[in-house]
Amino acid sequence: MLELLIGLAEAILMVPVVMAIILGLIYGLGEVFNVISKFGHRNEQPAKERR
Repeated sequence: MLELLIGLAEAILMVPVVMAIILGLIYGLGEVFNVISKFGHRNEQPAKERR
């Protein structure tokens, strides 16, 4: 019975940890692709006109 409770507690603790890791990876990949996109489109932006 004690082993079942330990396993349940471990699962309850691991779910938010794994979700945080997955969300962090998604955010990190988004930032990486943002940097790549800015680097690729850096020279394509038209110059702003001053009036």
